[in-house]
Amino acid sequence: MKRDRKKRRRSVHPRVIGQRRRLWKRIALGVVILLVILGIIIIRLGASFSAFSTNERGANSTKAFSQISPDVPLYVLIVGVDKEQPKQTNFIAVAAVNEEKQQLDFIMLPDNTKVESRQEKKSEYLRDIYSQGGISLLKAVVEDIFHIPVPFYAICTPDAFFKLMDMNGGLRMYVERGMYHGDRKGKTEFNIYQGYQRLNGENALGYVRYINDEGELARTLRQERFVKQLYHNRQQHWGITNMVFMYRFWHYVQSNIKTKDIAHLAYSFADMPVNKINFYILPGEMGNALDASNRSYWVFDPVEVQKLIGTTNHAIAPASASDKKTEQKNDPSSETKKN
Repeated sequence: MKRDRKKRRRSVHPRVIGQRRRLWKRIALGVVILLVILGIIIIRLGASFSAFSTNERGANSTKAFSQISPDVPLYVLIVGVDKEQPKQTNFIAVAAVNEEKQQLDFIMLPDNTKVESRQEKKSEYLRDIYSQGGISLLKAVVEDIFHIPVPFYAICTPDAFFKLMDMNGGLRMYVERGMYHGDRKGKTEFNIYQGYQRLNGENALGYVRYINDEGELARTLRQERFVKQLYHNRQQHWGITNMVFMYRFWHYVQSNIKTKDIAHLAYSFADMPVNKINFYILPGEMGNALDASNRSYWVFDPVEVQKLIGTTNHAIAPASASDKKTEQKNDPSSETKKN
């Protein structure tokens, strides 16, 4: 039987063997050509997008979103507003964006930060500034706090936030405690249970807005935790995917940063390690003076604020690992952050 099989194998005509070899060579060549074409397309797409972004930042842009020096980051005021009239802010942060050194610093500002009123000689909350003069007045007050120009801004409305969560498919994270809030008519706005879960748009907004007896600082720390988790989630995607994601989402954001610029930034930061992102709370402490509603102010420390700005432009060395451990130990939400 074995000899019969060998004879059958040998009986294949040489012409057929030659045809098969030529077929396999053509298939292999086709695969190689296809891979080369795909590589060229990807490279050209990246180059074209980069060139287009550069042109957008050129003559047609009133404020070029580009660094003048690797040691001088771009400062962006990021604001979250509510639907009330007049609108108030419930999220305030300054982002120091250093694309050249692939570093991103977030400075979170408690919205009960004590600032001097521009209209009367009195102190007031930072969150009330936006309702008085919009983003231009808030930006001016924040610049006074940090003593630096903050030329760029981004305003996220509840609708824009819902769109962000919808595009991201929600966000899976650990909620450290039950959170409930109802409106003035008694209607439930959100009711979030404790534990691991996937937050949809409404519950995610409730998570970052929720406030209780722990006050604004606890909410600011919770907002920081949410931003970290969202960034970690987006890091699981390809750079080109995040570029398209930000390009689509930015149409719902009020900003003086062009859509092409933010998409380019998302692509540039695609491979940036998480340890290149630093989160800070505006240096300060709770003040002893209470306002009429019996709620305290966050009093910032001007000297420590300047030191913090120095770390963002590398004028001052950042905190050591031991300092960060100490900060984490003093952070009341550090235990929940580990989950």
